[in-house]
Amino acid sequence: MVMVTASVGRGGVNRLSDVRHVQDMLNRCVSKLAPMGPVTVSGQCDSKTVLLIEEFQRRVVRTPMPDGRVDPGGRTLALLIGAPTTGVEPVLLGTPLPASAAKVLRELLASAGVSSARVGSVSRAPAQQARIMYDSCVSKGAAFNKRMYARAGDKVVDVYTAHKDDPREAVIKRMLAKILEVGPEPMSKHVNDTHYTFDVAPNSIPADKQPAFLKAIKAHPAVSNVISPPVDATFHIEIAKNSPSL
Repeated sequence: MVMVTASVGRGGVNRLSDVRHVQDMLNRCVSKLAPMGPVTVSGQCDSKTVLLIEEFQRRVVRTPMPDGRVDPGGRTLALLIGAPTTGVEPVLLGTPLPASAAKVLRELLASAGVSSARVGSVSRAPAQQARIMYDSCVSKGAAFNKRMYARAGDKVVDVYTAHKDDPREAVIKRMLAKILEVGPEPMSKHVNDTHYTFDVAPNSIPADKQPAFLKAIKAHPAVSNVISPPVDATFHIEIAKNSPSL
């Protein structure tokens, strides 16, 4: 079995024997990387070795943000040595996503080295949006929610502020009426037909992986917008349904 003891590639430890192993494995699958050709198995991590790693990650690992590095125990190495990929693909928990959105989220997680994540809110009806906004105003306050939503959403928050001492259902009914008046889509991408919109729970992403996860989100060409903690309580991700990158 191939043993790689430390990282190889951009910013890696690049031990001679490890680099040779990785170069040999890259050459064995170079047909998948055409028109790029094989690299000299020298044990020296040169620029062509890094380019081949990146291309392998782009085409085979299918990460949208290749880092040009092979790490022991990582997905890139597993696929280089031909290890079974069952269980390697990130697992999505919580609310199911449409296939296109699920594919993008798995790519984001794989890029950040995260094995699973929990999806919370997805597309929703206006009535559900009114309840969510009411509960958020109660728990986090009107000012927080005004930072969360666009100008149209501010009008709904203002309804809460003006009537917050009224019974819950009466306030929600007023908020729903305002949502329908201003139009659901200008207020929240959760309530629209043009985007796949969903939230990923931060506590389902290891804290040390969250910066890499956010970086992957911002780099993915299919993602049109992201709002992340502490501005939002979740990783709020928007993907245009007509994106050519889906």
